[in-house]
Amino acid sequence: MDASGDAALGESCRLDLEELAGASGAGFCQAFADQLAQGFGADLVTVSALRIRQGEHLKVVASRFDGMQLGDFEYDARGAPCRDVVLGAAPQVFPDRVQQLYPEDAMFIEENINGYAGVPLTDAAGGVAGLVQAAWRQPPGAALTAEAAAAMQRFAPRLGAELARLQEAAALAALARGPEAASQSPLAALRQLAAQLQSVFRVRKAFIAECTADRPARFRVLACCDGGQDAAAGEDRLMPYVGAPCAFLCEGEPFLVPKGLQERFPAQELFRAQGLVSYFGMPLQDANGQMIGHFALLHDGEMTAGFPDNSLIGVCAARAAQELCRRRAERRRRQAEQALLLRRKAESLGLLAGTIAHEFNNLLAGMQGQSELALAHLEAAHPAAADVQAVKAGLQDSARLMRQLLGYARGGVPPQPEACNLNRIVRETLALVPPECKLGKAVVLDLETGELTARMDPAQAGQLLMQAVLNAVEAIGPGAGTVTVATRRSSLGTAARRRLLAGRRMPAGPCVMLEVRDTGSGMGRDTVARIFDPFFTTKPGGRGLGLAAVMGIISSHRGGLAVDSREGAGSTFRFYFPVCEAAAVQAAGPAEAPPRKGQAHRILVVDDEDTVRRAVAGLLRLRGCEVAKADGYDAALALLQAQGPFDGAVIDMSMPGRGGWETLSRLRQVQPGLNAVMMSGFAFSAAQAGYPELDGVQVLDKPFTKEKLYKALFR
Repeated sequence: MDASGDAALGESCRLDLEELAGASGAGFCQAFADQLAQGFGADLVTVSALRIRQGEHLKVVASRFDGMQLGDFEYDARGAPCRDVVLGAAPQVFPDRVQQLYPEDAMFIEENINGYAGVPLTDAAGGVAGLVQAAWRQPPGAALTAEAAAAMQRFAPRLGAELARLQEAAALAALARGPEAASQSPLAALRQLAAQLQSVFRVRKAFIAECTADRPARFRVLACCDGGQDAAAGEDRLMPYVGAPCAFLCEGEPFLVPKGLQERFPAQELFRAQGLVSYFGMPLQDANGQMIGHFALLHDGEMTAGFPDNSLIGVCAARAAQELCRRRAERRRRQAEQALLLRRKAESLGLLAGTIAHEFNNLLAGMQGQSELALAHLEAAHPAAADVQAVKAGLQDSARLMRQLLGYARGGVPPQPEACNLNRIVRETLALVPPECKLGKAVVLDLETGELTARMDPAQAGQLLMQAVLNAVEAIGPGAGTVTVATRRSSLGTAARRRLLAGRRMPAGPCVMLEVRDTGSGMGRDTVARIFDPFFTTKPGGRGLGLAAVMGIISSHRGGLAVDSREGAGSTFRFYFPVCEAAAVQAAGPAEAPPRKGQAHRILVVDDEDTVRRAVAGLLRLRGCEVAKADGYDAALALLQAQGPFDGAVIDMSMPGRGGWETLSRLRQVQPGLNAVMMSGFAFSAAQAGYPELDGVQVLDKPFTKEKLYKALFR
């Protein structure tokens, strides 16, 4: 028998092969550690798995120390011979003086370890997965140490396979369990999965990223694990595909760089800084086969060519894709809930606004009319004239405030959309912004070339833009800053419309976009959720109605609204309007003026508020009219039958009992063609009231000036 045969026989005598044959998994590893310690008189035996591939962290899965099993634990291998075993992928045998060779190994010094033997354990791909090692206090001698090392080498393939199975089973169990808690967010689950990826594949770094729909040239890192620790600094960052290995994943196939990563991607300074030399990336797809993200593994050692064949790759990819889809679904649900909440707020506040508007605007209309009558009877030099003029100005400010509140609920008066060139509206509106309102900020135009034709009310679109620009200027605060107003041709599909704060009624397809972005401090998610609430403001002295009115205007146009804002990164507001053909703009010139009627002399004023009746009657008498006043439907009908016909009528739209549209309909049955003007603090159309035949009747918003009254009635 030759020397190798003698050695094998010696090993067999020291190990109970029958007992080992009947064990598996952790049981096999522990049985081998027990027998190795007993058979070779070792004071310490461990079977350990690599925590990460660079060999600095090891996890003990089986052990024997002074006759006792130590259980599972992890330790830092730096300064110990076991690190050289896994890094060098070769056995290390020291019959004596191991303390002098590794003076930084505190455990060896503390326990007075002098002899050592360690053998690397490899996985199916040939990569080092761990090691088995034995240590002695008393020098065991060269022969015994060599015999122990030979025994470890003989069983190294089996131990490596058992470690791989244990790690795979642990990984599969963790993946099967899913999130640690049912209520765990997708982001937390992805962080947990990134840690599992780093642990299972024993690499230096693992991260999971999602594709960004609005910025297809970049991806967002959602979870990152570096060296066994969550790398929060690397999360929630937008990274470019250009110049990065992740760009190759866009083709839908895995991508491996086994070594030479820094040379192949020299623009990636992080690779050099962290000493990363290999990369593996796996694209993640949804049920429709669309790429929604990827995970990547990076390491400071070589990855073998067989790395992508690991059976766990597909399992981890499926789990990561599931969490990305869950995150996307939850994001859509939150957006839908937010949109529903905004809609319900709008409905509730619309009812409140309608109730307040009628009463408050009646008061304003009465006071407006009385102030105009007072001014008409006062000489310009009269001491009271200036005071009455100030009262009139205050009433007009109050009326504007009320229109802002109504704008939140219904966009002010119903819009009268026409084919408009959005670029022209932008230029005309910004020309009206006084320099003092810009507070020294630069307002930059970035307009799409050509005409952007959309259906909109030009006055309300201008009001929307003016409010958005002033809000952006205020958001920047003191100091320099830039507000950029951009227009673009765009298109919104069903999925894109679902992501809007407002816009579910907007037809899918081509549209034009108006964008206002600022370089201010931005807003957090909670603030964004409230900025469209009436009276919510973050500005000292603000009324909180500007953006509420903006929401009303865009909703009344059946348009769309999106807000992109993050703290410290400014805010972007995007408004979408349905397109119409350019030919419609040319056809939509100024409407022909209606034929002039004879000047009205006898006018019927119908309103349930006496102060309004008297104020309107007074303004009409200034014009030389004879006025009859009625406090509602029945009185108006009686006056018409007794004193008619009248040359015109001014009727309040909202009255107790039978409203203005019903009153006018009945009056026209008695006097066909009666010229009439409606007045209202909260207007709704004749068609909405059920009288489509009255749709052409002009409506005056309360309060109104005498000039507007005369123009509407005597046109």
